Amino acid sequence: MAQLNVKMPEEQLARLRRYADRRRTPVAWLIKDYVDYLLSGGDPVVPRSLAGGELAAIAEQGGAFDWLRDEPDLYTREDGEPV
Repeated sequence: MAQLNVKMPEEQLARLRRYADRRRTPVAWLIKDYVDYLLSGGDPVVPRSLAGGELAAIAEQGGAFDWLRDEPDLYTREDGEPV
C-alpha cells in the first residue's frame, strides 16, 4: 500500500487532531474518507465567507443563545433616546 506524507503548519495539524478526536476517528481515516469522497465525484469543500444574515441564522438555530429566552426584558422602546 502506498503512503503519502503531507506537511502542514502545527496549528492546522492541531485543529485537525481536535476534529478527529471529536469524531472519534484517526486523522488518517478522515483524510482517506475525504479522498474517497473526492474520487467518487464529490465536490471539494472550499471555505467561504458568510454574509451577516447567514451568520445570524446560524447563531439563531445553533442554540447558543437559547438562555436569553428566560432573561427578563430590562428595556422597552420608550427607554433612551430615539436614534
